[in-house]
Amino acid sequence: MKISIITVTLNNKFGLLRAIESVRSQTYKNVEHIIVDGGSTDGTVELMYNGEFRMYDLKFISEKDDGIYDAINKGIKLATGEVIGLLHSDDFYTNEFVLEKYAEVFMQSATHQVNGDLQNQQPITNSHPPVYAVYSDLVYVGRKLEVGGGQVEENEKQSNDQSPIPYTLYPIPYTIIRYWKAHKTKEDFATKTQRHKKLKNGWMPPHPTLFVRKEVFEKYGLYRTDMKIAADYEMILRLFWKHKITAKYLPVTTYCMTVGGASNKSLKNIFNKSKEDFKSIRLHKLPFPLYTLMMKNLQKVPQFFIHH
Repeated sequence: MKISIITVTLNNKFGLLRAIESVRSQTYKNVEHIIVDGGSTDGTVELMYNGEFRMYDLKFISEKDDGIYDAINKGIKLATGEVIGLLHSDDFYTNEFVLEKYAEVFMQSATHQVNGDLQNQQPITNSHPPVYAVYSDLVYVGRKLEVGGGQVEENEKQSNDQSPIPYTLYPIPYTIIRYWKAHKTKEDFATKTQRHKKLKNGWMPPHPTLFVRKEVFEKYGLYRTDMKIAADYEMILRLFWKHKITAKYLPVTTYCMTVGGASNKSLKNIFNKSKEDFKSIRLHKLPFPLYTLMMKNLQKVPQFFIHH
């Protein structure tokens, strides 16, 4: 099974290098890495065309886009893998075994879906197993890394190595700021009733950890580009609430997300995200939209007090 990893970037050369190393260090090798650059002017384009990364399956395009989700959609259209995952250019996987874990879940005996509910496990008997998405846990981490015994900012990293990747990235020291655990147990999202109850209560899986079969995007559509911040939440509701796709929870922490994402950069962005969240909730006709929006924001509070 081939996995396509999409990384969207703009003027973030050092963050992109870490994402590249995170992908090509994976033990699972049936992977293509699609990097969609928005027209960087910081040396990213020159770096990507220097031939250093030909040792693994890499696709790179650089052109203007209409925001993050437009760039992601370009990556999805370019993808040739059966499964698609996202890795943002500021982020990285917790270790080199992450993609192997995802592949095992997709390829193992899948649960059989009957009337929207998950039943006992059955062997896969056709080319379209019923597990269409897999997600896991995520941690938010600080931007500083320990390098050479001291702390330096991302853009201060130096190296005498001729390789554009200046140091070994595994293991990566980091400070956990917030822990986003998707579920208390891997069984508490097992039925249609449980899924809808949690979604009504403001739940969503950590979107960067969500791997989805490409056929899902082909059937249910790409990310909405009219939403600049919350198109990920709209996609979650579209797939999990409206279309009730079958998903599995991988109960491990796989993804390190650096603080300072687009949705949290300013109070204005936080307000705009809430507006788009509310629009998504109403679009998919959840019964109590204001309640769901309130609970979605409150769900974040315990994440600052949970330790892995």
